[in-house]
Amino acid sequence: MYTQASQFARQVISRLSVVILTTVVVTGCCVIPLGGGSFPSLSDDYEEKVLSGEGSEKILIIPIEGVITDEETAGFFGPSEESMVAKVVSHLNRARDDISIRAIILKINSPGGGVTASDIIYKEIHKFKQERNIPVVAVFMDVAASGGYYVAMAADRVYAHPTTITGSIGVIFGLLNVKEGLDKIGIKDYSITSGDNKAIGSPTKEMTEEQRQILQSIINDMYDRFVTVVDKGRPDLRRDTILKLADGRIYTANQAKKNGLVDDIGYFDEFVRKTTELPNYVGEGKNPRLVLYTKSERKMDNIYQTPGAQTSDLNRILRQLVFPGSSAKFYFLWNP
Repeated sequence: MYTQASQFARQVISRLSVVILTTVVVTGCCVIPLGGGSFPSLSDDYEEKVLSGEGSEKILIIPIEGVITDEETAGFFGPSEESMVAKVVSHLNRARDDISIRAIILKINSPGGGVTASDIIYKEIHKFKQERNIPVVAVFMDVAASGGYYVAMAADRVYAHPTTITGSIGVIFGLLNVKEGLDKIGIKDYSITSGDNKAIGSPTKEMTEEQRQILQSIINDMYDRFVTVVDKGRPDLRRDTILKLADGRIYTANQAKKNGLVDDIGYFDEFVRKTTELPNYVGEGKNPRLVLYTKSERKMDNIYQTPGAQTSDLNRILRQLVFPGSSAKFYFLWNP
């Protein structure tokens, strides 16, 4: 059953969608990518690209860039690219069968993302390590916060660039309430529910204290899991120390190292060398090939080109307008 507010909103959205779609089709505007055509399909095989090195040993770079999600990157008319979770799992599956890969570097540049998506990637990395027993290290770029840091806790070592921002250990459940605004223009929500808490978090109803406590208990439970993951990933830190650090704040690379949240600070070539010196790196480590898996046809000749999750914000917003759904979600996310 649609409320009067949602019916009105859908009418506005419908008209807006027609205008936008007409503009795109008639003018050939390239802001919104359309599904199909030249976009890669989910069945396309990843190609191996060599970034540097000529040795027989390989180190695989897996980019974790952008918001961590288990949702497909969509064109205006539908999905055109698999989710970040699907990409990472695909990369790990391929690396599992390549015995020449002697280590994996997770190149993380992410403010975090969905709780479940972050946890799945964390779990899949652990599973891979148990099966292959090769080094997996995390390298932080600009930002490796919240879910980005959560994922890194599956790595053997955690490295940061001098200008990295990290931390933001915590959980957020974003809610907006528009009841007062709707009341002023005479729009009411007459949704019928089976219980007092069925519409918990509704933007059109005032939250009760009981509902606030219910949501806070869920946040607390997820937060406890995050702290436990950090506790396992940073064994030199006491849990009470982690709890003091995990109040949601962010840290510079220097602050993170001082507090034991990362192992070292430097640059990518240094991290590659350190990776080859880890105890479970099998090989000489002389000029290993740095490789990545990509569907891109463009020339790859340096590590800073590695493709990540390039989701258009405009595309995402328009998709939500045209195909609206629930936006309520728990996040390991730094979102200032």
